[in-house]
Amino acid sequence: MNMISKLTTKIGAVKQDLSNKKDFKQRLIEVCSDGKITEAELELINNLAEEYNIEEEDFKKVNSAAYDAAFKAIISDGVITEQEELDIIETQQTLMVTDQQIPKQLAVLRKHQELRNIQKGILPSANSFGLILKGDEQVHFRARANLLEERVISRKYQGGSSGVNIRVAKGVSFKVGQQKGRSVSEKGIITVDEGDFYVTSKRLVYKGGKKNFSLTFAQLVGYEVFKGGIDISANKGNTKMLKFTETFDPDMLELLISVAITR
Repeated sequence: MNMISKLTTKIGAVKQDLSNKKDFKQRLIEVCSDGKITEAELELINNLAEEYNIEEEDFKKVNSAAYDAAFKAIISDGVITEQEELDIIETQQTLMVTDQQIPKQLAVLRKHQELRNIQKGILPSANSFGLILKGDEQVHFRARANLLEERVISRKYQGGSSGVNIRVAKGVSFKVGQQKGRSVSEKGIITVDEGDFYVTSKRLVYKGGKKNFSLTFAQLVGYEVFKGGIDISANKGNTKMLKFTETFDPDMLELLISVAITR
């Protein structure tokens, strides 16, 4: 066999190897696309790996993509059940995916585990940081927060008008369009205090440097958790507006308050 023929044969073998590895990756992702790997599917993958001569290093180059396909399947409905969590943990082990490869997915798994615990009534514990508790009261959430209020942020004078005289008959006229000047106020939402916000087993509390409030669950009319903080309406006084100054999970906080109120 001459040099050209040998080279052609070698190139053909390389192309076939690349094609095999591409096919193996696609088949592996397809197997994982329902969120788990059955015994039959595992046997199929093992046979395919042997047929295509897939080495461990080759497998490690595609395992995270297969795991990602499985993870997307279990999170597609926005909820991860206990069984789905067990399945994805088993899939991770089967695919030999390390924790370092999937930090974001593991964070999502932890969040859903905590949400499931809260739904079961197993509420997290948080440090009271000097908050005086009542009896068997427990702190379930704490975050740094700014207390916001609506205040007048500027005033300006709006000039009047002397109006116009209109003559309606000889020696008779009247003035129209006359307006007096007035002071106009512009209001805005500003930070009036900095402190800590707590959710306990009995109430919602804000403890600041200048201002404080404590509302039992019976005093609440409503609340709205949003991405940046929380608005709290009580049966007396104005709506309390808080903006959190540290990272928090709004879904978890909303569920936590809802469960704590109904316990």
